[in-house]
Amino acid sequence: MTRDRARTGLIGRRHECLVLDDLLARARAGQSGVLVVRGEAGIGKTELLRYLLDRAAGCRIVRVAGVQSEMELSYAGLHQLCAPLRSRLDDLPEPQRNALRTAFGMQIGDAPDRFLVSLATLSLLAGPSATSRCSAWSTTRSGWTA
Repeated sequence: MTRDRARTGLIGRRHECLVLDDLLARARAGQSGVLVVRGEAGIGKTELLRYLLDRAAGCRIVRVAGVQSEMELSYAGLHQLCAPLRSRLDDLPEPQRNALRTAFGMQIGDAPDRFLVSLATLSLLAGPSATSRCSAWSTTRSGWTA
């Protein structure tokens, strides 16, 4: 057993590790990417995520933990994702800024347009003030998304 495998506990996950390595390499090259890992509890999703995070030096990491009890709360996971970036809300164009602030309950208004909320989120994650590539992931009972 190699030292790396002993540290991460990933035995028999060569293919998955190669996929994660490729995703990270593409992110460092400026390419967008997404990966969905799903499965039953205990099959190693968290260990795969640790493997990725151990190799993500120099990347900005934003963590989100999906909780079943928040399932009915609109934008709960998105709020967690964007919370560390809230200081950059004022940098967004006004329609995006207002949509996100309304979605997060920071200002009163009608339900925001989902397109504007999505666009605002992308703008926050990929904004010009970002100092590095962004890796974001979400954990739920049934899987995580990178």
